[in-house]
Amino acid sequence: MSQISTLLAENYPDAKVELDHRNAYELLVATILAAQSTDKLINTVTPALFENYPDPTALAGADQAELEVMVHKTGFFRMKAKHLLEMARACVARHGGEIPDTMEALCALPGVARKTANVVLGCAMGKNVGIIVDTHVTRVAARLGLTEQTDPVKIEQDLMRLFPQDQWTNIGTRLILHGRRVCTAKDPDHEHCLLAPVCPTAALDRLALAKQPAAKAKAPPPKPKAKAKPKRGSARA
Repeated sequence: MSQISTLLAENYPDAKVELDHRNAYELLVATILAAQSTDKLINTVTPALFENYPDPTALAGADQAELEVMVHKTGFFRMKAKHLLEMARACVARHGGEIPDTMEALCALPGVARKTANVVLGCAMGKNVGIIVDTHVTRVAARLGLTEQTDPVKIEQDLMRLFPQDQWTNIGTRLILHGRRVCTAKDPDHEHCLLAPVCPTAALDRLALAKQPAAKAKAPPPKPKAKAKPKRGSARA
């Protein structure tokens, strides 16, 4: 595992979550909105949202209909607006308007599951409590042979056993970037993959290519036959 973490660190030394944020509150809101969406799109929505609702207390007093309009582009906007309101109100009621800093308290907030909590704790609070497991980490970890599980919680448990705790946040963010840029879902780029030397999936692909018969060289097209010249005196007068 040290080779995998070393290769990832060399190629993604400054890996971080790609959701724009300035604090734990903003990252929590952005991560909730990012479900079934893209970080790039969310980053176009959150500036206006944070200007209007700069903290949990302000968000807790928002009108749901107005909030739905602001987050409409993110998809599933009614459910997301509802989760944001309930999350903010829970922070006000239970935590004095602050974002809690434990896994248990975060996961008790409406709309927050373990992946979201790991993003906030690791990327906004600097706490290596767990490893972020999204669709990219799920795919890359399986291809690397790091897990045979499909459930995100079980995948996380496998990864936590393999890597030192002080690397947990970085491992998650680096695997996410690698999944987005190289180890994509439909067409993984094994040729340019930094992890190919230690990846069993890449090795199987190389073996399959090696077993393919070499393409037969195409025979050159036949030369056109020269037209016979007419004999002298054969033409009629």
